[in-house]
Order: sequence, then structure tokens, then C-alpha cells
Amino acid sequence: MNSGYLSLVLMVVTLILFASGWKDSISRGITNKVILLFFVSWIIGMKFPLVFAFGQCSPIILLLCLVIIGALWRAHGQMYRLHLISIGILLGSVTFFMLEALHLVPFLVIINQDTSIALVVALLVSFMTRNTAVQIAVASMGLLIGETYYRYLHREHIGFQLGNLAFQDRWWLTVFLARGISLVLAGIVTSCKKSIQWIIQGIRRRSGGRE
Repeated sequence: MNSGYLSLVLMVVTLILFASGWKDSISRGITNKVILLFFVSWIIGMKFPLVFAFGQCSPIILLLCLVIIGALWRAHGQMYRLHLISIGILLGSVTFFMLEALHLVPFLVIINQDTSIALVVALLVSFMTRNTAVQIAVASMGLLIGETYYRYLHREHIGFQLGNLAFQDRWWLTVFLARGISLVLAGIVTSCKKSIQWIIQGIRRRSGGRE
């Protein structure tokens, strides 16, 4: 599949899920206006890259920076903000390491490099935080840090093209997997709680019947 197609497919799937009534589950806490503005800005940013003397940068990078700043601004307390930043730096280190070294251990590659990175980052994000906006922000921070550092180190060989179509595919796949894993984990936790309550109620009924 050519770069960029996966982003469009996942965007369409996301819109279909929103229209089907999954909006509150997938993006709880994010208003419809913000979601619409994000999608429109993303589509426009895909078509108009910014060219500089040292390389090329997609406007989508600026959009993701706004998402990160917005999430940090809404976070309560300086310590929590520092915690989110530390998570982003950790994810950035993981992303850079996988970009740099994954080709040296091909048996760890799942389908391809981008899928492997997206899956690892999504798993880490899902276990570290539950809030939708925060998940998107820290995942964006991690992918941006890793991509920027990797592109800067290899700028003489591959050029400094930040936010290209391959990065966009990786971002959408990461966020999509993170939200999917979070929903599955939430469902498992809810099922476990209900099972435990059912067992406790059954034990109490038997105890009461014996008395």
C-alpha cells in the first residue's frame, strides 16, 4: 500500500464510527467542533507542505503541536504536566530506537516497521493513561520526537522531511490502535468487576440461605 492511503482509510473508518454512535466511546471529552476542525485541518495540511532551506515540513506537524499544547494546557497541575512530558519523551526514545535499530532485528518486525512502531507505542500509551485527549497528545509527542531526531541525524542521506505521508500513516495507526486497545482493556476491567460482584452476591445468597 502506498504511503498516505492508510491515513485516508483510517480517517474514513473513524468518521463512520463517529456516525454510528461510537463518538463518546472513542473520543470522550473531545467536542464535535474540535474533531471537525482537526479533520479539516489535517486534510488541508496533507496538500500544502511547507518548504524551507533546510528541508520540508508538513503543516500537520503544527497541528499536532497545537494538540499537544492544548492537552498540556488543560492538564491539572504542574506535576501532571511534567508527567505527561516525561511520557512523551519516553515514547520518543522508544520510537527513535525502533526507527534506528528495528531493521537489525527483522524477527521483531510485525508486518512492517511502521506497524511494529505503532503497536509498541499504542500499547505503552494504553497502559500509561486512559484519557483520550492525553493519549493522542503523548502519542503525538513521542512520534514527533522520535521522527524529528531520526530525520535530523540522517538528514544528509534521506533529507529532512518532517511529517511526510509515511509519518501520517504511522500516527493514525498508532492512535487507532491506542484507542482500540484502551476500549478492550476497559471492557475487560468492567467484565471482571461484574464477575467479581456476581460471585460475591452468590456467596452472600448461599450464606444467607444457610443461616
